[in-house]
Amino acid sequence: MPENVPAQTASESLTPVTVFCGFLGAGKTTLLRHLLAQAPHAGHGSTPARWAAVVNDVAALNIDAATVRADIAAIADLPGATELVALSDGCVCCSGADDLGEAIARLARDGRFSHIWVEASGVADPRGIVNLFTRKNPFGKTLSDHARLAALVTVIDVVAMAAETTKAAQRGRVTTVGGERPLFELMLEQIECADVVVLNQCDRATPEGGEIQRAETLIQGINTRAEILNTEHGQLAAETFLGRQRFDPRQTPASARWIQELNRLTSPAPLAALRPEPAPAYHDLKYGISSLVYRARAPFDADRLGVLFATGLPGVIRAKGFFWTTRSPDEMGFVSVAGGVVRWETLSVWWAARIAAGRARLEDRPASVIANWAEPHGDRRQEIVLIGTGVRERETELKAAIENCLTS
Repeated sequence: MPENVPAQTASESLTPVTVFCGFLGAGKTTLLRHLLAQAPHAGHGSTPARWAAVVNDVAALNIDAATVRADIAAIADLPGATELVALSDGCVCCSGADDLGEAIARLARDGRFSHIWVEASGVADPRGIVNLFTRKNPFGKTLSDHARLAALVTVIDVVAMAAETTKAAQRGRVTTVGGERPLFELMLEQIECADVVVLNQCDRATPEGGEIQRAETLIQGINTRAEILNTEHGQLAAETFLGRQRFDPRQTPASARWIQELNRLTSPAPLAALRPEPAPAYHDLKYGISSLVYRARAPFDADRLGVLFATGLPGVIRAKGFFWTTRSPDEMGFVSVAGGVVRWETLSVWWAARIAAGRARLEDRPASVIANWAEPHGDRRQEIVLIGTGVRERETELKAAIENCLTS
């Protein structure tokens, strides 16, 4: 090997995988078809690129896969240039995870393909896909042993997203307890865990409607790391995704702004505080979306907290965080606000409650719990990130509204 050519690492030698997430109708299949059609020109010389495609749907009849299969068959003079694997009756969020992982591993082990494209189902949570590559199975293996996740891409219908955002703001507050996530919340989570966001169908947007700018504003406000690409009819050059490593096993899962805000809090805060970012970031100045973190040690009154979120906090379009109440002092509550939908659930039991019940010892606490420990409540705390327009300017108002829910 010439001295000026760096050795290829074990990870770089693995087959790269690009995953497309997004709601039904966003244009994932159309984008995939455009990419596959470029295989004849993406190889070396006269040899076409050998790509594989995996299409995952939750329906028994996988229409998307049938459409892609027809496109592959149309390339009659390139037999074997592309292989399609269709997965039905399963989503990566649940029972389909094993099938998807096995399909990708098999294609990667085959050795014939230089790239694997994956179209996830419309309701797929990107974090479930990330887990396939990062979390070890009972045998100590991950999908990263066979393939390399190159990019996690979320495809958005820009006009539909603008309409959904408007509906979320106008419908009033809808509160759910546990259960399935509302669609608008899933849309935001698909954006929050993306390396790339493709704003598709930009040809349907109008200057007076401002759909593109509004979508970019929301995306930059909740995931500052994501690269945004605008397109029409899913037409993007394959080179956009080939030869580039965008996925990062640490940064991608933590791209959501609410996660970044909570990670900034490495030391216990005073009894009650609404902590702004140290200084306005670039995306705050350009897009007008800012964030605040509310922290407190005293418990909430569950009824007053419920009324507050049901009524709505001015300017807040996204909120996530942990809380505890006098009604359920042992339970670690979790609240998620996406537009006008508020979802409550219980995540776990506070470590302080486990220790008090004799189910754990004080010395068993992990470092992350010790860092957030303060007597007399232990790790019980309020820690909620608020993201929205004009949130920074409303700091006093928001703080007063939330503190009114505290019991002491």
